[in-house]
Amino acid sequence: MKLIKTPKIYSIPNALANGKSIIDKMTLATGYFGTAASLIIDAQKAWDQLSDSASIAKKGSPSDTQQMYMDAADLRVKIMILVLFADVVAISNPDQTADIIAKAGLVQKKTPVRNTQDISVKAGPIPGSAIVRRKRKKGCMYLFQQNDDITNPKGWVTIATSTKSKIAVLGLTSIKQYWFQIALIKGSEQSDFTDPASIVVM
Repeated sequence: MKLIKTPKIYSIPNALANGKSIIDKMTLATGYFGTAASLIIDAQKAWDQLSDSASIAKKGSPSDTQQMYMDAADLRVKIMILVLFADVVAISNPDQTADIIAKAGLVQKKTPVRNTQDISVKAGPIPGSAIVRRKRKKGCMYLFQQNDDITNPKGWVTIATSTKSKIAVLGLTSIKQYWFQIALIKGSEQSDFTDPASIVVM
């Protein structure tokens, strides 16, 4: 999943509409983006300033029109920073990415990153452990999830995000079955998860 970047802006009216829309949506998500408050305030100020300069330019001089375009460029930059900031937060909290994007009201998009069903799970070297791995894919990180009840789709818990394609999972309960799945992360994009693979921990 990824955040769609700032839409193409073909005119000042579109800049105004798109800017206000994104600012409003991001404001709804401030619970997820604590330090984004100042970014939202800056973008809102730029929006207000652009609205004022656009009104002045309608009945003003060429210099007024030039100022309007300068303010429009400033707004675009602030919006891009705001949306990119949200993207970084989403990447740093991969288990919350979908919720963050949905809360912000932004578009969710499936990534073109392809994921095969190449996942394996085997007993670890010590009791209560397992080794989870998939074939390495160049340039990707790996998001590992675990579930102890395959009938519960909300039971998946993120246990690791790693540059390594293999991890050791410790502290599991003996004589209990666990399921694991892995997604690939490349930049701001995340693949679908593999089909679950399971093991009865010894």
